[in-house]
Amino acid sequence: MFFLKLATVILAVTTPAPSPTPPKTIITVVSSPYCKSLATHFNGALVPMLANDRTLDGESVELDDMNDMFEGPNYVQQFLHIRDALGREETVLNQSLPAIQREINALRAGSTLSTDPKAAADIHEAAQELQTAYDHQRQLAIDTQNLYITLLRYNPNRLHPTLGGFDWQDMTAPADNRNIKSYLRFNGQRDIIAGSEDKAADAALSAATTYCVTQ
Repeated sequence: MFFLKLATVILAVTTPAPSPTPPKTIITVVSSPYCKSLATHFNGALVPMLANDRTLDGESVELDDMNDMFEGPNYVQQFLHIRDALGREETVLNQSLPAIQREINALRAGSTLSTDPKAAADIHEAAQELQTAYDHQRQLAIDTQNLYITLLRYNPNRLHPTLGGFDWQDMTAPADNRNIKSYLRFNGQRDIIAGSEDKAADAALSAATTYCVTQ
């Protein structure tokens, strides 16, 4: 929702819709290198990051299923499904990262397009918050890639676990020790991502409404 609110303000900076008759003026947008950079590079970074959040939603399901994988007799099918799904998802994440980083770098560089210190600071803040979210998305992408590689090394048909785990020590270990999400700090990192994306949107919205819309 915050992205849609932001887009209604900053997308109009560079893409005004043509009209055969002049519409009633609601707001007047400012066309400038600063505003164009804000619209282009903020959206260029945030849109794929939000798509990555949806991919992480899928990984969240797979990791929950992994925690319960050995509690039923069909663990081989479960293992293969989880492994293959994680492989597809971590590939999507890792392939998206270089382009996102380029957009964040370009957004940060756009802070030099204004001589107003506050305008520059708003862009720098938006870029910094996006960078924080990106860093945690990247860490989760690397962690799930390593998990996928580890799963590839196992032949589930040669495993014969007792229901609930491999041995008594596994089955009686504290819950967090048997929770792959806890091991990866998955939920905590996702909380940081969401919070940083919100802060980035707030900073970008402040810049757009202050410097890219005629009051």
